[in-house]
Amino acid sequence: MAQNLKKQGIAYPLYCIICYYCIIFNSLAVPSFKKASLFLLSLLFIVLGFAQRGTAQTAKTDLDRLYEKYKGNSETTIFVGDKEISARVLINYNAKNKPYRIIVYGEAAADADLEELVDQLGQAKTKAGYKRSQHAGAVNFDQNRVYENNIQVSVYQKGTQYAKYGIKKMEDRNQLVGETENPHHTSDFFYFEVGDTARKSTLKPEKFDF
Repeated sequence: MAQNLKKQGIAYPLYCIICYYCIIFNSLAVPSFKKASLFLLSLLFIVLGFAQRGTAQTAKTDLDRLYEKYKGNSETTIFVGDKEISARVLINYNAKNKPYRIIVYGEAAADADLEELVDQLGQAKTKAGYKRSQHAGAVNFDQNRVYENNIQVSVYQKGTQYAKYGIKKMEDRNQLVGETENPHHTSDFFYFEVGDTARKSTLKPEKFDF
């Protein structure tokens, strides 16, 4: 509680002062001081209530935090070890023009350690209070008809917030005519998504008119 008050600035010193005088007044056997102590305790609870309310109002979801980082950008760079990977950014908005989903996707060379990156992202979500789904999900993503298959993803959930991380091996299909060798693994397609299901469902259904 005290840590939340520290974030509120002046609320924390006021909290300390009230606690100090409550202890002093309670140690004195004077009725008027006892009443003053009760008044200060009431004031203390009011301060705590406003502090909690202020903390709740200023708290941002992961979606809002990432939106501040990626809004206005269609591309970004991901650093994996000593490699730089170019990725595309896709932001979807609801009917109120509020973001409800952010997708970062792209393709990296087969020797890029994307599995380690996905593990790190998942561990960060777990530490942030997300729960990993026991069942893998699937995303049918075909942006501009470049990627033709579903992507298996790990799904993390916290309330209405969620995150999906997936990697799919791509094969070299540009073989020479008459070549019979099977396609080989040349690159990895990655798909990272963060969203809020409550934000998506803000669209109000309209009465059908025809």
